[in-house]
Amino acid sequence: MTLTSGFTVQFDVNASTDIVTMTMVGPSDVWLGVALGVNTMLSSGDVIISHGSNGTLSDRRFSGYQIQPPADPIQNWTESSNAISSGVRTIVATRAISTGDSNDFTFLTTNGASLPMAWAKGASLDLTQTKHQSKGVAMGTLGTSEIASLPEFNVHPNPVTKELTVDFPAAVKQATISVYSVLGTLVYSSTMDQWNSKINTSEWNTGIYLMNVNTANFSQTKRIIKQ
Repeated sequence: MTLTSGFTVQFDVNASTDIVTMTMVGPSDVWLGVALGVNTMLSSGDVIISHGSNGTLSDRRFSGYQIQPPADPIQNWTESSNAISSGVRTIVATRAISTGDSNDFTFLTTNGASLPMAWAKGASLDLTQTKHQSKGVAMGTLGTSEIASLPEFNVHPNPVTKELTVDFPAAVKQATISVYSVLGTLVYSSTMDQWNSKINTSEWNTGIYLMNVNTANFSQTKRIIKQ
């Protein structure tokens, strides 16, 4: 979801593994906050995830508008990647769908389920009226992908340093591969097959990339981490 210009967040909920993956993208020099399950800026009692110019990811408690969100006693989000490219920070972190912690939001896994959230972007952790640059509420909707029932491409190694290999399922002979930076810049595009499935990534900048794999019948999206 695009929350405001230059600030996006995505939650991938995998009911099979019981894992939620969050990808937060925003300016590298400010604090960003997302409060899950919050319908208004006056709500309280829901988890907030925030990080600042030092890049620290923090599991916190949203206690209402103009109140600094205190840290949870237990930090349940595990950061898997934190990269800066051209002043934009991309953080990828994971957490259980339900942590059993009363401080934490429990993600729904039903197709079409709503995910309300409050958000703020500002110069300090306060994220209060005098500190935030912008704030608001947003409504996400959980969509169920059909990818799981379709032939699955495997991309490895991931994270990658020099060369990425795309493993084609037996049922698919050819696909168009497009790779984009988190800023939406196309960095690679090619039609590939089972015998020509390697991508040179040595000149890519360190960070997060999105790979679209398209065939005549379906498409898949892969998240790639370049070291």
